Amino acid sequence: MQYTQMSGRAGRRGKDSRGIVIQMIDEKMEPAVCKGMLYGQTENLNSSYHISYNMLLNLMRVEDVDPEYLLRASFHQFQREQDAPALISQAEELERESEQVDLGSNDAAQLALEYYQMDQQLLLIRKKIKNIVQKPDYVWKFLQQAGRILDVSVDGESYGWGALVACQKKQGMEAGGEAGRMATLSARPQYTLRVLLMCVDRHFDCVDGKEKEEDADNSGLLWRGSGRECRPAKLGVDDNKIIHMREFTISLDQVERISAVRIFMPQDLTSSAGRKKVELSVRELIKRFPDDTVPLLDPVKDMGIMDRALGTLLNRAQALSERLSQHKLSTDYEEEDRIRMVNAYEKKSDLQEQARTLREEARSCQIIVMKDDLKKMKKVLKRLGHVDANGVIQTKGRTACEINTSDELVVVELIFAGVFNDLAPEQIATLLSCMTYDERAKDDDSTSGLKPLLLKPFHKLREIARSVVKTQIACGIETNEEDFVQKFNPGMYVHIYCLLEV
Repeated sequence: MQYTQMSGRAGRRGKDSRGIVIQMIDEKMEPAVCKGMLYGQTENLNSSYHISYNMLLNLMRVEDVDPEYLLRASFHQFQREQDAPALISQAEELERESEQVDLGSNDAAQLALEYYQMDQQLLLIRKKIKNIVQKPDYVWKFLQQAGRILDVSVDGESYGWGALVACQKKQGMEAGGEAGRMATLSARPQYTLRVLLMCVDRHFDCVDGKEKEEDADNSGLLWRGSGRECRPAKLGVDDNKIIHMREFTISLDQVERISAVRIFMPQDLTSSAGRKKVELSVRELIKRFPDDTVPLLDPVKDMGIMDRALGTLLNRAQALSERLSQHKLSTDYEEEDRIRMVNAYEKKSDLQEQARTLREEARSCQIIVMKDDLKKMKKVLKRLGHVDANGVIQTKGRTACEINTSDELVVVELIFAGVFNDLAPEQIATLLSCMTYDERAKDDDSTSGLKPLLLKPFHKLREIARSVVKTQIACGIETNEEDFVQKFNPGMYVHIYCLLEV
């Protein structure tokens, strides 16, 4: 980075068109290191440009100077705007792709729209039902015995139906508190379930030949599974793959549905034979209840949940299911055609939504990124009396224009509040040191050790700083009140005063 800075600076000043750098190295450098420095990729240069109140006031007091022009001409704005053409190009490509999605006639497209919207609404209602039904208070007693058939998703992938091996409830405990004081708080219990799921080892998707045969001989020894190592098995598609039952450890929220069916579980599930028996039982269940008709636990009849909100959601879900079954796409079209039309509409809708998002992002890049901040800062200046309603600089504003080494707003408020009038020179020097001392206070009580003569001015400084930051927050500027006040640190305060006394 230093080499890049040196080689570019002379050229920027018009002194050197080639960027010659003579660098004196006092130790041996390996050729590879030198080559990487000369030909390696430079670090990205990202602008951290921001406007201060001092800069804004100096711009406002110059006639016919528009602060927004400075923002438009800044490198920060340039970096934002240069991303816009690529975003617009991506949006146009997605729009062209969406136009190529064939939905058939206008009537067919309208039918697909109606069916898709109702189906999405039904999915949302079912999700709400699941959140109520699968509360631990309701489902825990149904997970006490092994063999319960569960529909499981792991890392966003649906593994379908599996068999419950065991479940565990662990009371969570959290420790918290400040240094030297510990408070133990009782947290919500943690529920973990061990479930046997049909899966395919991802390893077998990328190997073939002799290596695959050798690994297949030992695959039965592996009885634990995870989403990183395994993927869901697709019956009828992966029949030529090595499908195994493996034990996954999941949380309660990864259970999508709970079946009313239970199967017999062998004693030894670490053996390949024991897991094979469970696999055959699950396969038989899926064969006996095709098209996702496995009976589920009824929230009211089986689980005894008496919740008014649940009853409302169940009625809505039933009504939507009936409307979907009576919809023209369900009655007048084959199932294959209905699925194709709905999927096509979903794809077209997703592409259009992605294009719309990209265009909004491009527009946000082209808008002056700090324009809103500029308006908020002007509002702060008006409230504090630095400018009048017409934007004309007042006495406070002209004073702030001359302050550029510390927080100009706080210093000006100190001056106009008369804080410095009755202070001795050494008190003024030590008070101003709080404005430039960057280190944070190590102790919670930063005023400890201050002499009474210094304590009152410092409290006045904190009071004025809090008033200023509250004005900024009221004008919409996002900032933390306590952090702003605490940055005025008297760490150098006592030392300077002591030196001046001597």
